[in-house]
Amino acid sequence: MRKKQKVWIYSGLITLFIIMFILLIWALTKIKTDLFTNILIIFGMFVVLGIVIMLLYFAIYNFAKSRELINKSFNGFLEKIMTNNNIGLIIYDIDQNIVWTSNFIKNKFHKDFINWSINQFFEKIDDNYQKEVDLNQTKLEFYNNKNIYEAQFWPLSNTIVIRDITSEHLFKVEAWEQKPVIGEIEIDNYQMYQSILSEEQLFIVNKIVIDTIKEYMERYNLIYRQYTNGKFVVITNEKSLQEMSKDNFSLFTNIHQNVNDTAINKLSLSVGFAHGWSSLKEKLEQAKKALVQAQNRGGDQIAIFSNVQPAVYFGSNSEIMSNNNKTKIKAVALEFSKRLQDKTIEKVIVYGHSLADLDALGSSYAIVEVARSFGKDAYICNITFDQTTEKYLNELKTESDFDTGIFIKPAHATKITDANTLVVLVDNSDINRTDNKDGVINALRNNIFVFDHHRVGKSIDFCPLTNIYIDTTASSASEIVTEIMTFMDYNLHISQLCAQLLLSGIYLDTAQFSKSVTTRTFEASAWLESKGANVIKSGNLLKIDDETEEQIQKLLQNTQEVKSGYYLAYSDIEVSNDVISMAANEILRIKGREASFVVAKLKDTKKYKLSARGIATNVQIICEQVGGGGHFSTAAATSDEDLETFVDNIRHAIITSEREIQDESNIN
Repeated sequence: MRKKQKVWIYSGLITLFIIMFILLIWALTKIKTDLFTNILIIFGMFVVLGIVIMLLYFAIYNFAKSRELINKSFNGFLEKIMTNNNIGLIIYDIDQNIVWTSNFIKNKFHKDFINWSINQFFEKIDDNYQKEVDLNQTKLEFYNNKNIYEAQFWPLSNTIVIRDITSEHLFKVEAWEQKPVIGEIEIDNYQMYQSILSEEQLFIVNKIVIDTIKEYMERYNLIYRQYTNGKFVVITNEKSLQEMSKDNFSLFTNIHQNVNDTAINKLSLSVGFAHGWSSLKEKLEQAKKALVQAQNRGGDQIAIFSNVQPAVYFGSNSEIMSNNNKTKIKAVALEFSKRLQDKTIEKVIVYGHSLADLDALGSSYAIVEVARSFGKDAYICNITFDQTTEKYLNELKTESDFDTGIFIKPAHATKITDANTLVVLVDNSDINRTDNKDGVINALRNNIFVFDHHRVGKSIDFCPLTNIYIDTTASSASEIVTEIMTFMDYNLHISQLCAQLLLSGIYLDTAQFSKSVTTRTFEASAWLESKGANVIKSGNLLKIDDETEEQIQKLLQNTQEVKSGYYLAYSDIEVSNDVISMAANEILRIKGREASFVVAKLKDTKKYKLSARGIATNVQIICEQVGGGGHFSTAAATSDEDLETFVDNIRHAIITSEREIQDESNIN
């Protein structure tokens, strides 16, 4: 019996005795009897009192003992249940000192920790203890002796519940590792290989790819099925995907090293994986989208889509071989022509990227002329231009036959956009990079087209795939639009000005036919010359004046080599967008330089612009790490950060980038 219970029993008995004694005295004073009778009465009352006291004592004693037995049994039962279920309790006082711990705590950590502070407790048992524990947080996970524990905090009750979740964690990890992952693999330019390679060479291509996939089967938990020529579907799991990611998918990205035939030495793969979705059907659809995204970014890379994290990219070590097959662009051209022939379409609005250059202007103007050939009202929504383009536009506006009414402001463009409007993005694939971020809000999904040659930064989900043509091997958007026009030639009559603008766009993006040039570039240029364009005029248009030359030299005053072959120059002076690009090109005129990065403040803004150029070097992934994007060898980024911070971020991106095997994590 506990001390407290005994005190209550003794207090009750004494109280009863006092009451009986008072009653006895009262009886003796009030009742007139002889002495013998009084003695008998007193004796009888004491006997009765003794019996009552004994009965009362035994009743209270047995009750207290049964209660104590129940409490001990219940507390012991709770302790046993908690211990068997790997649960422990800690109770602490107002000073956060431990006053009681359950048996689980004592057994697991070999101490009762009484009078220890909460922080001392966690410092002792947490293998990764770094800072004081916040008791207002909901829960905390920690490691001790290779086991994982979860501490749940109940500050209002001054209690901490600790659970051993090692088994639970292992089950979760096992379940996650075995979750299915679906992938799609496609051999880049396979249709072209079918047309130019012999059967023996084509067999070698297929064998190399299949052998590579089979090697992955040997290393990881993976199976595949070739469902058509050059295309494969892959099923694996999260654990294998994680392990392949750690290896940067080296077997896929280095597949060209297995080729001895010079005709196919640029063999590469585009791969898309999807994980995270519970539906297998959804995973398959997302894997196809990831594959398309990898192809839109230039091929020779792996794209991983997930519903719980941003897209991740690996590879892209070289530009893939240009594909002379025009089947896809013909299909897009016919779809575009079909939409223009639709009588419900009343107007067309074209968007080039903000700070439009000659390529964006030329391709936009050409789409306007195409639309007007079909009897549609057509406009260009651009209000910002680089210095060269703005200067050229000012010259054009003085000519009587130039229609200045084709340019409209963003607010007006948004207002007139409706179900009867065709929206076309040229030289970019992201409406947020135009001068009107609301450009596609009121347009129908099927009435939106994208014509671009830049690598895609994020998935295009605002229009159907049949309305998208992105060719990263094309020299420019002007080249793409020119090819589209060649498939619509019987419906068109383009002006000499339109042809000249398109040729100037090609001339600009190829640096006067010195880079990113393919046979299709020359074919497009020849077609434009047949329409009245003159390459000499384009060359004169790109000539710079003394003021621009002086600005370029100022930008390059502090040019420094960040790492072997990678050069960085920056300045706080305000210049036009195209001047920064010219400076980046200027750096690469010296032999042995692989990549250039030039930063300066954009004129009349608070933003800084990075222009990057590369020779057989992927500068796009470096620009993506600082919030930009672009093309394999031509990319850019803008930032609201101060110059020092922006340059430090660029420097870090350059230093941490690997040229051989890239982990292209998309952090835009």
